[in-house]
Amino acid sequence: MRLMICAIALSAVAAVPALAKEAPAATETTKAARTVYVCDNSAMTRRAFAREHGGVEFVTAKDAAAKGAAWTAPKCIKPAEARKLKELAKR
Repeated sequence: MRLMICAIALSAVAAVPALAKEAPAATETTKAARTVYVCDNSAMTRRAFAREHGGVEFVTAKDAAAKGAAWTAPKCIKPAEARKLKELAKR
C-alpha cells in the first residue's frame, strides 16, 4: 500500500512541469496547415466531401507542394496527382 501511494505521489510530482508548460508560440518557422485528400471525381464523393468540408476544390501536385499561406479547408487531389506529389516530396 505504501509503495502504491509513493508511486502515485511521484507521478503527480513528475506531471507538474509538463502541465505548467505553455504551448509554443507560433513563429515564421511554423508550417502552414495544408490537408489534401485523394478523391475521385464521382458525384457521390463530391457530395460527401462538400458536406464534410464545405466545398470541393481539386488541386494539382504543384499547388499542394507550393509554399504559401495555409488553406482554410482541405482540398482534393486526384490519384495521378497524388503520385506526382509523392515524387515531389522525395526530392
